[in-house]
Amino acid sequence: MEPLQISLTILAASVVLCFFAGLLTRNYSHVDRLWSLLPPVYALVWLPGFRENPRYLIGAALVIAWGIRLTANFAVKGGYAFSLARKGFYEEDYRWPVLKRKIPNRIAFELFNLFFICGVQLPVVFAFTLPLYYLGLTTTPLGRADYLLFGLQAGFLLLETVADLQQLAYYRRRGRPEHAADPRVALGFNTYGLFRYSRHPNYVGELGQWITLYVVLYAATGAHHPSGLGAVGLVLIFLGSTAMAEGITSSKYPAYASWKRATPAWLPFDLYLPRLRARREFWASLERGGAPARAAIPATEEPR
Repeated sequence: MEPLQISLTILAASVVLCFFAGLLTRNYSHVDRLWSLLPPVYALVWLPGFRENPRYLIGAALVIAWGIRLTANFAVKGGYAFSLARKGFYEEDYRWPVLKRKIPNRIAFELFNLFFICGVQLPVVFAFTLPLYYLGLTTTPLGRADYLLFGLQAGFLLLETVADLQQLAYYRRRGRPEHAADPRVALGFNTYGLFRYSRHPNYVGELGQWITLYVVLYAATGAHHPSGLGAVGLVLIFLGSTAMAEGITSSKYPAYASWKRATPAWLPFDLYLPRLRARREFWASLERGGAPARAAIPATEEPR
């Protein structure tokens, strides 16, 4: 069987496995557990045919490094917590229980599970990794553009790593009694480090890596390729994820509405122009003691 066929078989098996796992356990985070594992698996499946292609080797190394980083981050947050008494992996993304309440009909939710959670997200994961396969088919020598773009991809990986570490540090800080009186900690959402300038810098790093991988393919071939639709699909998923996560956060923390006016969701292009006044008002309110009382949430309650 050809490597591309093997990877497609893995994709199909993943869809079936995640659907039935969700159906039987009513835990719908199985796709989340495979999200960071599948791209490195695809990269390794394709590797034997492209071992002599330096462009593929660099791209695959970055994909594998991304997978290791995201898997470790997910594990630290308890995403792989396992117990036979609790029917296997028992932690679940905080958004799915909210969505289950909005779609109380079991059949309707299982159809959503089949056609979106498993049937859309897993193919998108395959699709945004697919440019790596076609990089392996390129024959042009590495050039300056390749090095610059791979450097940019590595930069986005570093950005996401730093953002995740800052997010974990914030949630640990929230759990310590000595920080209970700190109004910035008590906000309920992170405003430290990169999160001071973007509500979701981890999303910026994630999207940047996969979009850049496709741009590497475009630069190497000089033509657009259908595999670029994977990056488009990822952007659309993250738009929906951002809207849902922020809707939940806004319902819990009154100050979040002001923070949304003060800080961009992703890229801080307009940070110091139309948002400048809103930022000044937000920080002034915080200094006056305007932060709401802290509400308890689990450390895993944060966007992927």
